[in-house]
Amino acid sequence: MRTRTRYYIAVAALLTAAMPLWAKVYTQPITVSKAETLGATQLAPGNYQLTADSTKMQLLVVQNGKTIATVPGQWVKLPKKAQDSSTVTDSDKITQVQFAGADSAFQPQ
Repeated sequence: MRTRTRYYIAVAALLTAAMPLWAKVYTQPITVSKAETLGATQLAPGNYQLTADSTKMQLLVVQNGKTIATVPGQWVKLPKKAQDSSTVTDSDKITQVQFAGADSAFQPQ
């Protein structure tokens, strides 16, 4: 009985250690031509890099190599994989970020 418990603990530890290997990091460049809002962050016109990890509930906004904002949100399932990377906007607010080849999209809060 004791050996079986040790076996299960070892398997659980290996699976936990391997979880970062399953994570997928998505990156998408965007150009903002007029002021837009992403979550609570106001983006001025310019070039940005959006980076998201499929295991985390946040989106990083990077400009000129520096992280300027971390936007909380959630992943939502898409009906099919996104063909291209894109952003969905409602007026001047970014409501969804889709990454090419992903079957989920990031929705900022």
